[in-house]
Amino acid sequence: MKLSKFNIFIPIDENGNQMIFNTFTDSRVIVNKELIEVIEKTSNGVNVKGLNREEEGYLNQLKELGIIVEDEVDEYMEMEYIFQKSKFDTSVLNITILPTYACNLKCIYCFQDGVKSRKSMSHDTCRHTAYWIIKRMDNIRPKTLRLVFYGGEPLLNTRAIRFLSEVLSNAAHQRSILQEINIITNGVLLKKEVVDSLLPFGLKGIKVTLDGDADAHDSRRYYKDGTGTFHKILNNILAIRGKVGLRIGGNFDNSNKGSIPRLLDILKENGLERDLASVDFKPVLKNMDGAKRGDPFCETCTFSDIDVKDFIWLKREIKERGFMTMEGVALGPCEVSKEYNYTIDPSGKIYKCGGFVGMEEFVIGDIYSDGFNYKHTLFMTADLWKKCRDCPYIFLCGGGCRSTALVKEGDFREVTCEKDYFENVTKEILKDSAINN
Repeated sequence: MKLSKFNIFIPIDENGNQMIFNTFTDSRVIVNKELIEVIEKTSNGVNVKGLNREEEGYLNQLKELGIIVEDEVDEYMEMEYIFQKSKFDTSVLNITILPTYACNLKCIYCFQDGVKSRKSMSHDTCRHTAYWIIKRMDNIRPKTLRLVFYGGEPLLNTRAIRFLSEVLSNAAHQRSILQEINIITNGVLLKKEVVDSLLPFGLKGIKVTLDGDADAHDSRRYYKDGTGTFHKILNNILAIRGKVGLRIGGNFDNSNKGSIPRLLDILKENGLERDLASVDFKPVLKNMDGAKRGDPFCETCTFSDIDVKDFIWLKREIKERGFMTMEGVALGPCEVSKEYNYTIDPSGKIYKCGGFVGMEEFVIGDIYSDGFNYKHTLFMTADLWKKCRDCPYIFLCGGGCRSTALVKEGDFREVTCEKDYFENVTKEILKDSAINN
């Protein structure tokens, strides 16, 4: 037997106890110093017959968890199989739809600021989009059709959302396919009647952005006349609480992060800890405008560029107030690497993900055609895990975000390494969970 290449050892306390986290199997086990010594015997292979019965029992348990593997196991081949299996998985057909490029706000960090179009999806485009998706359902027969409505601000075109939701729900039902709908919105137009109209068609979740308390949020996410939006959004959230899974997703940098605890207090004062599926904050990263201008580098492109203390502090602030939050252990693999993952813009152009919308050179096809172009081939053959095969964090990353790679490296087929994030943030999050659970 031998140790897995994908083990991460995380010291837990001063007594020598450690957590072993296997990124391949997602197994997590806390072991004492004595067991660590037994495990170390496997580093160069071990004859199980040389162990006592108790030690042999421990090693067999670790083998079941994938922390120890048989000598004959080639984990590189296992890794290749897992990524290829995920790449061509047909269980979920994942479609992100932009009903419009238009937006009713002027956020200071909008990643689509360089997209000048305000085009909205016409009824004819809606019909062709539905037909294209139905053909995909017939071709791959997924168990789930997952629709994500994004923008722009998707609720500026609720007509398109309702039409597509109803038509595709009926088509999915006829094929015994489950339809799930999620909406990513700024929350200004999030009305009870909109939610009620979509619930019969599989509306499962809504993500709304709040960037701190009223003062901080309104200085960053405001109407085009400068008017703030915080109280409007909060009232809309309160009006639909309990109807659907609600998530708060905020963005932070040095200018607003200090206001986030006050936002959490406001949410708690309104009793929303019982109604929010999760509360999460991510750093504001450099966007596509830099890539379009040909900037050779950016200062803050990846999660690893952010102060680790900010991540840990925010997670603790969220949990202390009784809110759920995403674990934050993994950052991928990117959905772009999956064959049956597409983004459709208001004109019917198809991209591999929303990070490339509005950039003509990254269109992989359109809803009026059956096939895809060579750009799609380039996306689907990047196989970045092959470049990172010796990294124990590969299953948490998959080579990084493709749009971030374009911004940082000038090439979406390059690796965007997040090892610093995993070494610092992920380890600390797992250590916290081990101590507090």
